[in-house]
Amino acid sequence: MSGFDRRTALCRQPAPARVTGIDFVQVVDPHDQHVLRVFFLIDPDTLAVPMVATAAMPVDASPALVTIVSISGGETLAAAVVVRATWMSVPTDAGPRTVLEVQVAEPGDFSIYRLTVQDARVDRWFNAVAFSFKQGCPSDLDCAPVTECREEDAPEPRIDYLARDFTSFGNALLDFAAANWPQWRERVPADAGVMLMELLAALGDEFSYIQDRAAREAYLDTATEGRSRRGLARLVDYRPDPGRSATTLLAIAVTAGGGFAAAGTPVWAVRESTPPLIFELGTSVADRLGGWQFWVQSAWNAIPLHPLDDTPDGRCLPVGATEAYLVGHVPTLGQLPVGDPSVDPANPGAFWIGKWVILRSTPADPSLPARRWLIQITAVEQTEDPLFLVDANGNPDPNGNPLDITRIAWDPAQALPFELCQDETALLGNIVPAIAGASGSEVFRIGAWTPAEPQAAALLPRAVERQGVYDAQSAGRRLVLRWSPRRTEAAGLAWLDPLTPDIVLREVEPAGGGFVPVPGADAWEYQPSLIDALPDAPVFTLEEGTWREIIRFERIGETIVHEDYASGAGFTLRFGDGAFGRAPPDGTLFEVLYRTGPAPGASLADANLAADSVTMLVEPGSQPPNQPLALASAVTNPLAITSGSDPEPPDTTRILAPEAWRARPLRAVRDEDYRAIAARELDWVQRAGAQARWTGSWLTEFVTADPEGAFALSEAHREELADLVDGIRQAGREAFVVDPDFISIDLDISICVQPGHYPGDVEQRVTEALTGRRRPHRKPAFFDPDNFTFGDPLRRSALEAAVQAVPGVHGVEQILIRARRITDWRPFDEPDFTIGANQIIRLQNDANLPERGSLAVHARTGA
Repeated sequence: MSGFDRRTALCRQPAPARVTGIDFVQVVDPHDQHVLRVFFLIDPDTLAVPMVATAAMPVDASPALVTIVSISGGETLAAAVVVRATWMSVPTDAGPRTVLEVQVAEPGDFSIYRLTVQDARVDRWFNAVAFSFKQGCPSDLDCAPVTECREEDAPEPRIDYLARDFTSFGNALLDFAAANWPQWRERVPADAGVMLMELLAALGDEFSYIQDRAAREAYLDTATEGRSRRGLARLVDYRPDPGRSATTLLAIAVTAGGGFAAAGTPVWAVRESTPPLIFELGTSVADRLGGWQFWVQSAWNAIPLHPLDDTPDGRCLPVGATEAYLVGHVPTLGQLPVGDPSVDPANPGAFWIGKWVILRSTPADPSLPARRWLIQITAVEQTEDPLFLVDANGNPDPNGNPLDITRIAWDPAQALPFELCQDETALLGNIVPAIAGASGSEVFRIGAWTPAEPQAAALLPRAVERQGVYDAQSAGRRLVLRWSPRRTEAAGLAWLDPLTPDIVLREVEPAGGGFVPVPGADAWEYQPSLIDALPDAPVFTLEEGTWREIIRFERIGETIVHEDYASGAGFTLRFGDGAFGRAPPDGTLFEVLYRTGPAPGASLADANLAADSVTMLVEPGSQPPNQPLALASAVTNPLAITSGSDPEPPDTTRILAPEAWRARPLRAVRDEDYRAIAARELDWVQRAGAQARWTGSWLTEFVTADPEGAFALSEAHREELADLVDGIRQAGREAFVVDPDFISIDLDISICVQPGHYPGDVEQRVTEALTGRRRPHRKPAFFDPDNFTFGDPLRRSALEAAVQAVPGVHGVEQILIRARRITDWRPFDEPDFTIGANQIIRLQNDANLPERGSLAVHARTGA
């Protein structure tokens, strides 16, 4: 494909041509703008299958043939409605041409629109073109309304929050007095002002002591057991983080054909001088219990990408791409499991909808970084490329058939953050979830064995019994039952999230030499606290620590075993006592399935590994070699594993638990509360803004946010912020989410170029330094969206320094500035271009989004 130009190949098709493409769009009357003409590279009436008959023109076409949508969403009109489409022949200097004349109900605004012709005879690479309804209008479009200067807020007093004793309070008060009453300079102890300050400092010292004493009383310094710390922390609605098991996605290379990989199948990662870490397919022990299986296919090991064009724009998937083309048709019916009800024989591509895959690039140049990107497929279209008459291996097809290709699309939230060279990129289709840790199961019983029960239950270990609270109705104490999974004491317990341990409990009965679930038995569910459980609810909770045999000794005719709390390591199941949760009756048999940590002695965070670390299919040290995943020839984790985290240390709980309810309030009253909570709770918020306004009858809160890495608030972010605001607002007080008030600016910069540099190259470097795209290992541009937030001014000195730092710039001669819809062009002579507290400066310099600011750089050579 080296040197392939798709436009040239399209224009040089042998007659009659199979496909055509859009050449350009003409606005017929710049003053009216209701009628457009679409010109094509090859006349549509000369195709092998004409789109219109030559003799029939002019003839009306379906308005649905054409769609016109604003690329940026439009300032006033997002999409233009097509009311008429007519095929006609128009005279030109080169002779008559067949065009599609389109009439819209309302012309578009000043944003850039994309016109698309929906027809299979129009090549997919040239079936759309960007244009402006205002292409015949003057370029200076902004007006200059009169603006009023906003009154500046009074400065807030400086407060030293580190002042905690008499001396520091006294110094803080002296600094405050010097700043606010400089004429008062008396500092002798007999002065009335000094005496008053010392009195206030003494009161502050006293109040600090009271605060410190109350805080010390609330801390968990005396708690030594994990269950005690957790119980005390829960009193202030603080739940210590139990940690999380590391999860990853594995790429499996299948030997031949297809097959199922069962959940619970282990693979390993080997570390130097430490035990191997085990990973199991699936997302939890519930997957293994439910018999989950993952279909993998050798044809999906690594599927090459197909670039539609070999020009620089077509060879690489650009930043922000949400679709790609694969060589060949995937998945085909022969690649899918036979008899699977999810397979649609009429549409095998639907099997891939919702499937997670990874794009992996392997550059031939070792100096370039290898890229991996995870996507979830949302659309699959199996089609062909009419301009490539080759087979899947790139050889000429003897029958002249076009190349089979498959178009896949993924969610815009997963748009590519970097470019990918399609010639060096493959799609890994056999992606299977995995979780660190080994799963296991234990069977135990409630109460002593009786001869009426099966003999198989006689040898089962028994749950630990302890007396609970006194029950006045039965005039006795309730029974508290506990069972400690044995392997958790040495290897810990896996957690899927802070509220979900990777554990399943079910009732079983003896059958066939083993134990099977009891038909119709209630499902026992984990609950963080039994206080929330109903008396007969089949629930259990977990306590930190292990209960097991402490001592055993022989008496005449009997063996006495004492079981008690033995260690702070591990976890223990605790059942209800009949008041809070169901107390299981004697004779009940339970099977507990759970997952431990990745290896004995290893923490949950030890499973955080670099990419391509989980590579062992054979159990290390097994003789003979044990390979549970027999259908695979190789396995790896294409992405680094970072999700594992260790349990919260006791010292952290002691420090954070008493202060959590104060430090992280989840109710908003003031503007500052809305801003602080939004910035803290939402990861994508760079800074939040909030302002209460009187709307006629009451105060209404208007909240907005500056998103990280973006110049606009997306619908998903808007909905997430609205849900948060609705949960923290006061009852009876309205709160709404509004867009940030972006101030789009235009800059015209004139520079002088140093000798030995080309002005064009320097102009390009200055433009890249100010408004360039984000690239790995490169400093963000000056107008990067994260460099400006609410209230940040544009400082002329910083702008000049950024320009002056570009190689080849000798000096900045002049800067002209214009705020769109606010001011006209004027010299940027003042030190700062200031904005309001709820406004953000924006300069994106995107030709497709002209309403978001522009940059023009003019360079001249020096003397």
